Amino acid sequence: TLSPSVAVLAPRTRDGKQLPSDLGYPVTGFAKPSLFPTSQTLRLIEETAARYATGHILFGTPWPLALLGPALKQRGYSYASVIHGAETTVPGAIPGLARLVTASLAQADLLLPVSHYTADRVRALLDKQDQPHPPMERLPARVDLDRFHPHADTRRVRADLGLRNSDKMVLSFGRLARRKGAHRLIKAWPAVAAAVPEAALVIAGTGPRTRYLKRLARDEEVAAVFPGQISERQAPALFASASVFAFPVVDRWFGLEGEGLGIVLVEAQAAGVPCVTGRSGGTPEAVIDGVTGFVVKASDRRSLSEGMTALLRDEALAQRMGLAGRRHVTTNFSDRTLPGALLEWLG
Repeated sequence: TLSPSVAVLAPRTRDGKQLPSDLGYPVTGFAKPSLFPTSQTLRLIEETAARYATGHILFGTPWPLALLGPALKQRGYSYASVIHGAETTVPGAIPGLARLVTASLAQADLLLPVSHYTADRVRALLDKQDQPHPPMERLPARVDLDRFHPHADTRRVRADLGLRNSDKMVLSFGRLARRKGAHRLIKAWPAVAAAVPEAALVIAGTGPRTRYLKRLARDEEVAAVFPGQISERQAPALFASASVFAFPVVDRWFGLEGEGLGIVLVEAQAAGVPCVTGRSGGTPEAVIDGVTGFVVKASDRRSLSEGMTALLRDEALAQRMGLAGRRHVTTNFSDRTLPGALLEWLG
């Protein structure tokens, strides 16, 4: 958990959702829906830093806002950046932008990639632009194991979703954008439903593809449930309600856009739920193939449907993988500790 001495600057809304008001640390909401590296934003960062008497700026992503990093450094600030994945590889493939991105990365006091995959991509990008490597330490996704666990009360969730006790729920939860792949799940679902009649598909979340996905489900005659926005408070019980969690992502744009890790995979496993995920970027670090779930070629409907069907049909296998997933998260993604380099930088 972020300490009270940490303050956050972020847009007030995203996809129509307001910033949470109960985060436990001060939040400055920016009026526009996105923060861009403009002189106005630079002034806002400096004003916010002065208000809280800090000289340390931590960017949640290196693109595009962290392009202000070198300017902040010239003004005496120290800056670091969390790095997820495509926000460096995509602009890094465009010559003019690549120079700007790598200059910002190289001048940072600390880089915090979320996975080994992301760390390797950042090093390769810096090498390609002949830029030095700043200090770097992996910042894995961190999950509150007291919130996300297998024993959450799921009765209300299943009732609200209109599911029977006998239904086996496959859950997809996240931002409904093309790159997250819910459309692949819908197209693969008829084979799952034919093999496991009691299977129920739930696609939770909001985003730009919501209408399209609902229309696709109707066209494919898939009886998917779309519960819409899920609050932070509701999320743990939703995960624990699932028999299987599905995350059908793929690499896009010739490998430039991959999933950095997949925090939802970690949260699902913390809840004791086995996962079926597409092989993209860092997802094989989040899910251990054949141990905590299956890592498949998500663009192949057969592979995707077979992974889900295997877990729905074999309860012993699903339980074994669910328990292994909880152990995996406890060992590698616990919220108990932060990277030493980050603590040292924060001072």
